[in-house]
Amino acid sequence: MKIAHLTTVDLSLRFLILPQLEAASEVAESIGISSPGDYVAQLESRGIRHVPLRSSTRGADLRADLRSIAEFWSVLRAEKPDILHTHNPKPGVYGRIIGRVAGVPIVVNTVHGLYATPESPLLKRMIVYLLEGVASMFSDMELVQNPEDLKLLAARRIVSRRKLRLLGNGVDLERFDPVRVGALRSQVRDELGLSESDVAVGMVGRLVAEKGIAEFVEAARLVGSDTTFFVIGPDDLDKSDSLGRHTIEAGNKAGVRFLGMRDDIDGLYGALDIFVLPSHREGFPRAAMEAAACGLPLVLTNIRGCRQVVESGSNGYLVSVRDSRALASSIQALVDDPELRRRMGDASAKKAKREFNEEKVVEIVMRAYRELASRKGIAWLWDEATTDVTIRPATLGDANSIANLHAAQIETGFLSTLGVGFLRLVYRALLQSAVGIVVVADSGGDVVGFVAGTSDTSAFYREFGARNFLRAFWRIIPALLRPRTWQRLWETLSYGADDHEVPAELLSMVVAPRARGRGVGSKLVTELLGLGVHKGVDTMRVVVGELNDPAIALYAQCGFVTRQTFQLHAGEQSLEMLWRS
Repeated sequence: MKIAHLTTVDLSLRFLILPQLEAASEVAESIGISSPGDYVAQLESRGIRHVPLRSSTRGADLRADLRSIAEFWSVLRAEKPDILHTHNPKPGVYGRIIGRVAGVPIVVNTVHGLYATPESPLLKRMIVYLLEGVASMFSDMELVQNPEDLKLLAARRIVSRRKLRLLGNGVDLERFDPVRVGALRSQVRDELGLSESDVAVGMVGRLVAEKGIAEFVEAARLVGSDTTFFVIGPDDLDKSDSLGRHTIEAGNKAGVRFLGMRDDIDGLYGALDIFVLPSHREGFPRAAMEAAACGLPLVLTNIRGCRQVVESGSNGYLVSVRDSRALASSIQALVDDPELRRRMGDASAKKAKREFNEEKVVEIVMRAYRELASRKGIAWLWDEATTDVTIRPATLGDANSIANLHAAQIETGFLSTLGVGFLRLVYRALLQSAVGIVVVADSGGDVVGFVAGTSDTSAFYREFGARNFLRAFWRIIPALLRPRTWQRLWETLSYGADDHEVPAELLSMVVAPRARGRGVGSKLVTELLGLGVHKGVDTMRVVVGELNDPAIALYAQCGFVTRQTFQLHAGEQSLEMLWRS
């Protein structure tokens, strides 16, 4: 099994979702897809295979975005992941759509924070909500980090309620433990040139305007020279609000020290006395959670995400966005009162232990995968063994499971190339048709095998075309762009259409790997033939590739004999086998 995560840059794979990637690697091949960068080597050292998306960029660049979409399509066609997990904003939109069109069985998206808030301009809200709504139509589940976003998406019906799940957010509580980082305090403060009596105030974030760095610099100027201010984080030159030199120069004049990107962030938290994040927009800020876990008092802006980290007056303060004076006033109150800092820091650490454990987040993600895999009939991907298997007639509720099993196990077959959406439509129609005969192998509620046929294939084709032509055409548009598809489709529909002597046909059969070697295939075929007899079938045919020796042997065991060898598709020899009651 393959589980692929799509982000814009490798930094996000490394610092935002690495625990999810590592958890996936315990049950599947874990793949990270993003633009390549400095963190690819770290990902691969953790057992994560990285697939580059070279045109991917965080900035607004339509040409680059179109190239990324084309690259991503190629990646999906080559990798064929079983689960695609996208992360917004940009990859979350095009990733969901392309993933579904490419036939990925399970598509999941994490809403890290809607790019528009209720306070954003109307036009921005309309565009963002429309894109989220459309993209969510192509996913199976939406994992929302922030409860405020979840409430908005549900209340305004931007996303179907049945797809929404609250994910929350978390950090590594062992790494960001107050005792552990406290042991590093003296060493790191010595490296930074701080005495034990100095009060250190710091913020962590990319050097972009929306992180509120200009307000942080102004607050540093207002608080004065008795306190040392630090900004920790990388440049983000792709973004239109990337920090200008004048802001950095103003910060230097105010005594703010810019430390750049640091890997020893845990030690730096231990060296700080107060953590500040004056952001204009957040989803659920990881840096603020890390600082809280380390036992720091917090001063954050009163926005979505920050409100989930700070209980104002308990473990810190919330101030208005872009209000440098209020920011400076709250910082000053903490600078002047060591006992207040201690009390709020303790409250932060307790809140983090209660609410910000990333292990719980990973557990929710993996549980979502299993739920969807079970719902779609591919739960067999997770386990090596199976429980007892029951052979039974299929119900309409089995259609998706059958289609996904077909797509996964006959991936080079012609029908599979038309996409899993088309297969679902076909099997749903077959189960609703009076001429359809479908049997499944059920293992504890999971479909681990099936066989499908008709008592009159020509009648089924006519019925399917009359009732489902437009829906079927919509689902196979990507495949129709390949000229060979038209020829193979015509050959498939033409074969046996006028065979009134043998109208009944066994169309497809699949047994999942973990259920093989136990006679499941022969039991399925035997049950299908028995149901066919009840429908008046006395003869049934099946077409199988000449080189498919296991299938030929199975059908022969069930009483089929070879009628003829012929070419159904150019260059491919097939056998037509017949069974007679």
